[in-house]
Amino acid sequence: MAGSNWFETRDGARLHYLDVGSGPAVVLLPGWSQTAAMFSGQVDALSERYRVIALDHRGHGESDKCDHGYRVSKLAMDLRELILALQLNQIAILGHSMGGAVIFAYFDLFGSDRLTKVILDDQPAALTLSDTETSKAQAEAGMIFTWDQLGSLCAAFRGGEAMQTTRQMLEGMLSKRLYDEKMDWILAENIKLPRQHAATLLWDCALADWREVIGRIDVPTLVIGGKASVVPWQSQQWIAQQVTQSECVILEEEQGGYHFAFLESPETFNAVIGRFLNQR
Repeated sequence: MAGSNWFETRDGARLHYLDVGSGPAVVLLPGWSQTAAMFSGQVDALSERYRVIALDHRGHGESDKCDHGYRVSKLAMDLRELILALQLNQIAILGHSMGGAVIFAYFDLFGSDRLTKVILDDQPAALTLSDTETSKAQAEAGMIFTWDQLGSLCAAFRGGEAMQTTRQMLEGMLSKRLYDEKMDWILAENIKLPRQHAATLLWDCALADWREVIGRIDVPTLVIGGKASVVPWQSQQWIAQQVTQSECVILEEEQGGYHFAFLESPETFNAVIGRFLNQR
């Protein structure tokens, strides 16, 4: 794969990343079970002006399938180690879905050190909340799962229904067009993360509540949501409202406004993030 590189974390995980182009650094973080290769449309477009680095989280993509560390906080530490290893400064960072949660965890651990801009792409503040929370709080947080639903889903990933469950989950996130055109490839990329590790990481990610952390993001931030996404678009507006220097773009269905907007309509998505990155 063009631009492929690897580095080793302090706990011995060999992680893969794409490193293409030159100029100011832009780091791309995939979502849960996704891969750096899925950002090819963004890497190609952005690398004309930027140094674009797309990371395969541990266990994902071409990275080592290590047997430990499948927690969002550990992925944030992996990100920190990559940043230090490459001596990156003044970084713009984009996180899709769980990649956004990794950014939240990074802020919780390190603040905005070395970061200048943040793009949060379709990640709720909390995927799972107690039913004691008000319906308003659940909507603002972007709650998708009840505890029972989350438990059943993770059990399915650890059992004999893992492949079927993965396909069904992805089907609910894609337009019919993208499903018909690229589902087999997207599924193949997803299952590079062993399903037992996918279950462990999903459990950790889905139980995290980042509402308190989001208000401490102190760099210019773009929040992207979609009208047809499984993530309630109103939750993305709520996130933007918590960040002092922020803007929010909600893509319509015909603009590719599904959970994988960067795959649904790369040109539209790239134009949105390119405009934000170009702002002084």
